[in-house]
Amino acid sequence: IIGQRHKGSSIGFGADVKDEEERRVGDVLRELEPEDLLKFGLIPEFVGRLPVIATLEDLDEDALVQILSEPKNALVKQYQRL
Repeated sequence: IIGQRHKGSSIGFGADVKDEEERRVGDVLRELEPEDLLKFGLIPEFVGRLPVIATLEDLDEDALVQILSEPKNALVKQYQRL
């Protein structure tokens, strides 16, 4: 839905030409608007109760390893004690 809204033409010297596969999901979701949620099928009463729409970045492998190993009560440390 968001991709269809931003499928404008890119013509000219200063045009930002990007391949559709080049855009990551996080980049597309950053442009999410309440109208997109309505087109997706959510009821207006529910969308109206969302004062802020926040999107999250994708986690890479390094971030996941950091989450599992660095906190004080990390899962990896708990399994190592067993």
